[in-house]
Amino acid sequence: MPSLVDFAYYAGLLLASPVLSYKVARKRGRRHLSGLKERLGECEKRLGTRPCIWIHGVSVGEIQAARTLVDAIERELPEFEIVLSTTTGTGQEVAKRTYPDKRVFYFPIDFTWSVAKVFRAIRPSVVVLVELEIWPNFLHEAHRNRIPIALVNGRISAKSFRSYRFVRSLLFDPVGKIGLFFVQTELYAERFRNLGIPARSIQVTGSVKYDQLAAADLDPAEVRRDMGIGEEDLVLMGGSTHPSEEASLLKAYTSLRDDFPGLRLVLVPRHTERTPEVLALLQAQVSVTQRTEQVSARGAESASAPLPPGEVLLVNTVGELGRLYAAADLVFVGGSLIPHGGQNMLEPVMYAKPTLFGPHWVNFAEPVKRLLEAEGVREVQSANELEPAFREFLSDPESAQRMGERGREAMLAAQGATEATVRGLARFLRRRGR
Repeated sequence: MPSLVDFAYYAGLLLASPVLSYKVARKRGRRHLSGLKERLGECEKRLGTRPCIWIHGVSVGEIQAARTLVDAIERELPEFEIVLSTTTGTGQEVAKRTYPDKRVFYFPIDFTWSVAKVFRAIRPSVVVLVELEIWPNFLHEAHRNRIPIALVNGRISAKSFRSYRFVRSLLFDPVGKIGLFFVQTELYAERFRNLGIPARSIQVTGSVKYDQLAAADLDPAEVRRDMGIGEEDLVLMGGSTHPSEEASLLKAYTSLRDDFPGLRLVLVPRHTERTPEVLALLQAQVSVTQRTEQVSARGAESASAPLPPGEVLLVNTVGELGRLYAAADLVFVGGSLIPHGGQNMLEPVMYAKPTLFGPHWVNFAEPVKRLLEAEGVREVQSANELEPAFREFLSDPESAQRMGERGREAMLAAQGATEATVRGLARFLRRRGR
């Protein structure tokens, strides 16, 4: 099985090599070369003899979701060393900043030899995947070495379920080598059962992302000073935006600013490498300050110079969005006006912010349904609905505030997944004598 997978990888790499070479030459693909030695298995050996829990999160969202998980594991299982891996470079940056006392490294490319090298270097007692990611050679190597794998905060979309069921019928079982499933909803549990996972291996715990609410205790005025924004300004923030969404938000903002003179637009693109593209779009119509300019100019100061009137702030730093939401009066969460599946809308709702998003939110189906049922967020069906929705909430801030509070209350009621997950993981490890 591994040799067949390797062959498929090599064939795919050969076919894609002209495109990859072009991207690297144009700098667009150089981010994929960061940490290349670690990705190829040249991982520094873990020292010491303590048992080890290897936590893997693909990128920023998963690594941030793991914060409460890491804290709970340290309380419940202090005898274990915790190490973390990520797939993306932005995930690495956030992980190293969030867990400065932990070993952080790149997840290996899924070749048999690179995966085996990392397992020998890390010597994990268990691997914890934060949300589902299937790499056949990785799962096979863990199984071969009798290293259990646990999925936490698990979810499986209808599309992924159909794909996994098709692959399972033809070639191999994509999820059967995962031993423990801590999933967000009963719907996801049922899908895993239909893929052949024994019911005894599945526990419905809810989403660990709700448990991060306790980390949202920030002073909005202080965050605003850090951004150079006045206390009287009205802040419209577009978080985790994707192509075309910045243009839609800019159009809504320019239509609103005459009627709301203190209105500020803050844009936070999902990928910082899109900064030149978004900057050019904005500069064609408005004055712009980049967040990196603020950070470099202020030095050790805790506040940035006040933004000039009408200035739009483009946030092109990594890992700040969750904190910056505290400064917003009104939030749009991106990846939702386009068929991407949505980005994390729980962060602004944590601060009881009036939060809007588009119709594409399949990546967050469970929390969105919960929040919509509580009337704690607003869904718009198209970019054309943004301006009237923003206008409604800016004209009636009390109504906007009530919606934000309903959303926060709905999430507070859903807490507890982290503790349930760690208790289940601890019982399993103690039964194994690890």
